[in-house]
Amino acid sequence: MLHHQLSCHIIKVEMNPVWHQKKLKEYCEAKGIIITAFSPLGAKGTLWGSNEVMDSEILKEIAEKHSKTIAQVCLRWLYEQGVTMAVKSYNKDRMKQNLEIFDWSLTKDDHEKIDKIKQVRVNNGPVVFIANLWDGET
Repeated sequence: MLHHQLSCHIIKVEMNPVWHQKKLKEYCEAKGIIITAFSPLGAKGTLWGSNEVMDSEILKEIAEKHSKTIAQVCLRWLYEQGVTMAVKSYNKDRMKQNLEIFDWSLTKDDHEKIDKIKQVRVNNGPVVFIANLWDGET
């Protein structure tokens, strides 16, 4: 398998307003690779996540300005970055809210504020590489 030419078309990585992944995003854009963001809300309340995203005062201020939730601000920010996202919720109201990001936009000022958020990798879960899953067969 190591001798085959493989090309990546999509990559799933942690990405949210407190972990922008700017260098990776630039690389993926240059190579035509689509990014799918996991933990777009920081995985608050989980053993591996953090409250950094949902407790951000900057995101709260932006959400209040637009009469939106912090989650909607995060998802809209990703959408405006051209990033797809994997969002998880079992709550019907939150599922509906997660879809209500297409009828408004963040302002240039909002983006500038988000750009200034201290960058912290919030998801500290186990890392699995494809090589760890490969059984050696071709």
